[in-house]
Amino acid sequence: MNWIKILFLNLLAFNCYSQFLEPGFSLGLNSYSGDLKRGYSLSNAAPGFEIFNRFNISSHHSIKISYKKGKLNGSDKIGDELSKNRNMWFESKFSEISFKNEYNFLNYFDEVEKENFTPYLFFGIGGTILRNTKSRDNVIGKNKKLFVNIPFGLGFKYLIKKQFSLTIEFEIKKTFYDQIDYVTGANTKNIDNITGLDFNNSQKNYQYSSGNNNDFYYFTGISLSYIFYKIPCPKDSAPYNSIY
Repeated sequence: MNWIKILFLNLLAFNCYSQFLEPGFSLGLNSYSGDLKRGYSLSNAAPGFEIFNRFNISSHHSIKISYKKGKLNGSDKIGDELSKNRNMWFESKFSEISFKNEYNFLNYFDEVEKENFTPYLFFGIGGTILRNTKSRDNVIGKNKKLFVNIPFGLGFKYLIKKQFSLTIEFEIKKTFYDQIDYVTGANTKNIDNITGLDFNNSQKNYQYSSGNNNDFYYFTGISLSYIFYKIPCPKDSAPYNSIY
């Protein structure tokens, strides 16, 4: 993974357009929503990590470039006979690169104000390389799939001594792929036109595999980053200047 190290070092060296750089790392849990389990839950969550760099464009706007790696697990969550008989579960590994815009609600960098924290929102675009490793007790051979994801979410930043940023973050990844869990089904969106019958689509239970819905995955984690301040020109420096 030498290319990852090279990319990260380049990010540290890059100082164009940003007031200061903020490299860091995150640790957390990855979880998924798909044909086996619907909605967000930390049950069957798996560990993951992230290395990143923020380019703080202004006191309220940052651009975050990150590399994330981890695992995804899942299993049937409905306690009826069909689900028990299927007894489906999976394990997958993934790597991801993403570009995200962050908006800080408060100017928590301001040295005059007392605020040293801020909630924030973010959204962006990313690419995921997924490798399914196990399905039930079967080890899956070499297989990789590249797909696009749309990351978005919210978090909370806390500034420590104007130099370190401690962050709690919840991230949702909308994907355009339906086999993170190695399970899919028929696409029935146009079944009325195909059969000539009037089906009530709102009554369908997509838990038993559907080709209508792509999978999601999530990251819930905590991060620590270090802020490299850009040294101001002497004429702009003052005892209580904002770093901007």
